[in-house]
Amino acid sequence: MKDINGQRGSQRGVALLAALILTLAVALVLSNIFYHHQIDVAQAGASVHRDQALLLALSGESWAAQMLSDAQDDRSVDEFGEDWAQAMPLLPVEGGILTGCIADMQARINLNNFASYDAPTLRLEMNSENMGTAKVWIRLLDILEFPADPARVARIIDWLDADSATVNSWGAEQPDYDNRRPPRVVANTRVSDVTELAAISGYEVWEVQRLAAWSSALPSDTAININTASDEVLLALSGTLNEPFVDVVLDNRPFNTVADFHAVITREFLLAPADVSARWPPSIVDVKTDYFELYLDVTLGGAHIELKSIMSRRGLKEPVVISRAITLVPASLPDKAPDKLSAAEALFAGEDRDEEIDRTDASEIAPEPACLMIGKNS
Repeated sequence: MKDINGQRGSQRGVALLAALILTLAVALVLSNIFYHHQIDVAQAGASVHRDQALLLALSGESWAAQMLSDAQDDRSVDEFGEDWAQAMPLLPVEGGILTGCIADMQARINLNNFASYDAPTLRLEMNSENMGTAKVWIRLLDILEFPADPARVARIIDWLDADSATVNSWGAEQPDYDNRRPPRVVANTRVSDVTELAAISGYEVWEVQRLAAWSSALPSDTAININTASDEVLLALSGTLNEPFVDVVLDNRPFNTVADFHAVITREFLLAPADVSARWPPSIVDVKTDYFELYLDVTLGGAHIELKSIMSRRGLKEPVVISRAITLVPASLPDKAPDKLSAAEALFAGEDRDEEIDRTDASEIAPEPACLMIGKNS
């Protein structure tokens, strides 16, 4: 009788253990299903937020196009006092924020200007006091304490021009790149992004990253807008006049015409008008702009998108987007220290900016460029 009762008790124990194991298995399966369901829901929500954020960013392009259109902007002069140069008002949207600003791309040196050089034009420019893209570029390299030898100009020209002959003994064509690692093929056409400069012999990646703040890769030849050029670019344009030239330009701009700029330089430095006109021709200096860069920052729910668009209004009443870069910013990035913020990030660091404005008399606040140095510290 004891054996029977003991056997039954043992069977009940086994059954109870089996029931517990089954219950645990069911719980694990259900929790796994619930876990994956939560992931699917979160991913679906994030995807919706990303799509909505992208649509908001694209709507910001419409705002920029309106600001730069003939209806809103005086196309004869572009300077920092105009509406386009002020930051987009902080726009709260349902569940997020949209901010943005516009930068003048002709405040920079256009690398594609080098495509118009040949051996005679390069030699003529380098042996005169007249300013051109080649001399301005060499001077900028020197200002930034980079090697500023003539080879760095010749190699850009050979990278862009359509022929396979070197522009001079410092140039480099395809045979000079055949043994490079990784292999490179000379473009023999205009570049679409300043990062392509890193592929050219003699330029390091870290140099190109720094030069990006003062250079552009626009689809046509452009002059530098004297009204919006940075101190570094103005110094590069100064020729032998150096810092006094920069001070004079900053004190007297905006200029309504290139002739006004020439008149001021003539008066301040006691130079002959013909010499000033020849030294800073309209091919290198202008007071208006056809190309702009739009920067937009959109935060919506868990999505954070940055958009940079190059806009052209050359020959158009309203600008069109000719290139666009969209970056999805990871939500897990650590906060940056104030001294590590890029120019665009510092622009939208509201608390610091508000405190600065509060300490300043409103009558003393002059219009400032919203995106003058986008990318300088990125």
